[in-house]
Amino acid sequence: MTSNPMICGKTPFAVTGCPFTRVTPGSRSLERGLAILRAFRHGGSALTNADLAERVGLPRPTISRLTHSLVDSGFLMFDPELRAYRLAPVLLNLALAYQEGLIEYQIALPYMQAVAKREEINVGLAAPDLCDMVYLASVRYGRGGVLRHIVPGSRRPMETLSLGLCYLNALDESSLARLLQYILPKYPGTKDAVLFRIARARQDLNMLGYCVADWHAGMIAIATTLKTPGEAIYALNISFSSSDELWAKDRIVHYGSVLMKLAEAINEAWQNYQKECPQ
Repeated sequence: MTSNPMICGKTPFAVTGCPFTRVTPGSRSLERGLAILRAFRHGGSALTNADLAERVGLPRPTISRLTHSLVDSGFLMFDPELRAYRLAPVLLNLALAYQEGLIEYQIALPYMQAVAKREEINVGLAAPDLCDMVYLASVRYGRGGVLRHIVPGSRRPMETLSLGLCYLNALDESSLARLLQYILPKYPGTKDAVLFRIARARQDLNMLGYCVADWHAGMIAIATTLKTPGEAIYALNISFSSSDELWAKDRIVHYGSVLMKLAEAINEAWQNYQKECPQ
């Protein structure tokens, strides 16, 4: 069984697509404690020590010691009635600090909002986290009224949506191979189908600059990658509802052009900011 990437000592990738290297060793206990915080997901409820042990892949006595420390330090709250843990308010404060400090998000959002409103579509910006893509922004003007539950912080497996497929294809061979070590074991009988989906997305990206995914009934999403001047990799997508195949093909061509122009505008804005405000 492949090790849980949350506790293996190395994340399979960084946001730039390159592994983080250091001379001094990291803290194993800290990595395990952070893995517990990662186990809480959007839409979930309180988690017991048994729940956390299953999600993180650590023994329950280890989980018990770590949750005790996380409660003492104010990162978790213990519910005595449920005998389970919830995230503490400090995590919301950290999320806000992250969002406000992410200049790429601040610059891209007005462009995304303008396009989403003009075209009456949904526009999303996402970044990688382990084997998932996490939405940084989700601007929803689609007339279908579908997928309203996608909000900043929502996460989806990379291999299941256009955002993730284009991100995977932006990685170098060694980084992609390292990620696939964690993704493919989830599909013991259908690994070839996952690899085919990634390869087909690569072909689309090479030919069109974006890839397509029918990732929800009646919904089509197209995505492309964005790279900051510092080589960080993000993914940008447009999604829209469609029940007619012929109409969908025309819409994909139209929105593909819209997406590429939006990506170009955001990339240019990022570059201009870098020139005006060098770090």
